[in-house]
Amino acid sequence: MNLIKKFGSLAVVILALAGVFACSEEEEEETTSDSMTGVVSCDIPYYVLKGETVTMTASGIVFPAEVIYHWYVSGVYTDTLTAKTITVRFPDSLGVFNVSATATAPGFYMSSNTRSVTTIDTTWNTSLTGLSRGEGFVTDVRDGRSYGYVTLGGLDWFNQNLAWQGAGVPYRASKATAPLFGSLYTWREATSQQVCPEGWRIPDNADWESLAAALGGRALPFVDNWAGLGEKASADASLNDSRMWPYCPDNLHTNTAGWNALPLGYAFRSEKLSAVSGLNSYGCWWSATPKDDARAFYRYIWCDRGDFPMSYTDKDDLRIHVRCVRTHPQSL
Repeated sequence: MNLIKKFGSLAVVILALAGVFACSEEEEEETTSDSMTGVVSCDIPYYVLKGETVTMTASGIVFPAEVIYHWYVSGVYTDTLTAKTITVRFPDSLGVFNVSATATAPGFYMSSNTRSVTTIDTTWNTSLTGLSRGEGFVTDVRDGRSYGYVTLGGLDWFNQNLAWQGAGVPYRASKATAPLFGSLYTWREATSQQVCPEGWRIPDNADWESLAAALGGRALPFVDNWAGLGEKASADASLNDSRMWPYCPDNLHTNTAGWNALPLGYAFRSEKLSAVSGLNSYGCWWSATPKDDARAFYRYIWCDRGDFPMSYTDKDDLRIHVRCVRTHPQSL
């Protein structure tokens, strides 16, 4: 009896604790979540026009079959929107807005995807500042787009990237960027059809050499680094007040030629359309002259160097920008 009295209360405590642990394990089994199969994918653009209305759809989750998508758009809505597809009107102001789509389902961990959307204004010297206006303008009758150009030597050069969307891909796959940044093309896309407006062409190696003579004051071969000429051709521009080229004392981007080179990078054809490499570091432009059957030449500017070197790559692998050129009418 004494032993029962002595240990009775302890036994009760042990039994009670066992019950607590049993309940905890049971609750853990009930609340344990599985991972969803798939990744949330949503067609959120990287750039939109200020005040633009955009429809976006979320997808990508394969299992479970029944999921609910929740959207959050910073600076636009204070609450989340619950729908697979939403239509959003972005503010009439320049800025960056985070858009996220989250998939939820009972018994599963949620999955989400977030992207920053930049609103832009394509009006001259509004979102994109620090560029030279150009000496003249030409309108592409195919789509009504206007391009500035500068006369260097005996040639007229576009001082902005070609934006014709009959071929190639808009910058970051966002149509809103075309008037500011142009489109990216493989060499075959650019040369297999007339991508430049009527009367204009993609510059070949001889045209590029003419540009070097105009910028540097002396003849330079195409296969050369063109020391110092990248600084004269690149513009210290800003997008929504954010500097595009990083500061480097070896390339101050004086843009004395008014050529307006920007560091918009390059894209690989094998990657998704919105993917860009070398952003804010490189600007690249095709030459119409092939190196051989499989490869073609291009010129580029790197942020940390003041030169304007050449290179070459597979004709179908890389998407880069195009500048159009024509013989100046008075030189004919």
